[in-house]
Amino acid sequence: MIFDLHPKEKLEELAGREKDVEYMLSQLLYGNWVILSGQREIGKTSTMKVVINEMRRRRKIPGIYLNLRGITSLNSLLSRLLTEINRDKIEWNFRVNVNLVITSAGIEVRRGSKVVNSLVELLNSAGEMVIGLDEVQELYPVSRQFLEVLGNVFSSNPRVHFLFSGSYVGVVETLLNPPSNSPLHGRPPVEIRLKPFTREESRSFLERGMKEAGVNFDRFEVIDVLDGVVGWLTLFGNFFALRRLDYYTSLRGTLEEAKKIMRDEFNHFLSRKGNRKLYCEIMNVLKVVSRWKEIKRGVEIALGRIDDKEFSSALQNLVKYNFVVKSSEEYRIEDPVLREVEFRC
Repeated sequence: MIFDLHPKEKLEELAGREKDVEYMLSQLLYGNWVILSGQREIGKTSTMKVVINEMRRRRKIPGIYLNLRGITSLNSLLSRLLTEINRDKIEWNFRVNVNLVITSAGIEVRRGSKVVNSLVELLNSAGEMVIGLDEVQELYPVSRQFLEVLGNVFSSNPRVHFLFSGSYVGVVETLLNPPSNSPLHGRPPVEIRLKPFTREESRSFLERGMKEAGVNFDRFEVIDVLDGVVGWLTLFGNFFALRRLDYYTSLRGTLEEAKKIMRDEFNHFLSRKGNRKLYCEIMNVLKVVSRWKEIKRGVEIALGRIDDKEFSSALQNLVKYNFVVKSSEEYRIEDPVLREVEFRC
């Protein structure tokens, strides 16, 4: 059902993203790699999974999906890839013989083999397949090695189609705008940015979900609160239509649960930052002002004098990670739930 909280995997379950799916499929089949971007809870994971499954259904091209949350090394990436490949080994067509060996249990790494060489051999020996890497920014600590692997595969094995998703930082930014010394220079992936639903799309989404659940619904003012973010609309629909809670309890439950999710996302982002208080205070100040000087002045009232370069770097990181949106000379927190989170560090 449309209000099921699990990521969608079938096209008929994915409301409002049909055109995006078709465009992504065409680009993958043209030989282009694809980056799926957009703010959190906008439907990137569901869209990625649907595209992978549609490649299998329409073109008989097998695929795997990997969520890279917590995967910060190439060794961990190789291990996860092999686990997924070995689960469905009957469909895979690999010709490995140097760093990897095929056993009765599947593909295994030979003792003493180097990780980069093993990854390159695995991907270059594959038959046609699509690989979806979600939260790809997690590989930032090994981004240079990762890009070298990708550059090798792009040049050597056009049968492998990559689909990436993640925040604008490190790996993703380099994929989109590879510098002249990058292994992917001249081969940028196609970017598809998922946007929040319009008011009309949000209403259509809620109407479809309520109809599926056999529930009458006319409180469309909820759209003004949740602002077209499909994850929050789905969560509200789950509370109201499936759990049969009243409107105000459903909305309150949606906002409370959504704030927990966004708080966890922000804390995960902060886990690699040394100046946590600066990031938190910027987010708090952004709730009331929007221009660079005003934001910096508000932060300095709370924390004392901040170096311009340090402040600008922190603000730009928040933009790159999709917590903050910059338009013209103004900055804002776009997600309606994130605006309600109290940031404490």
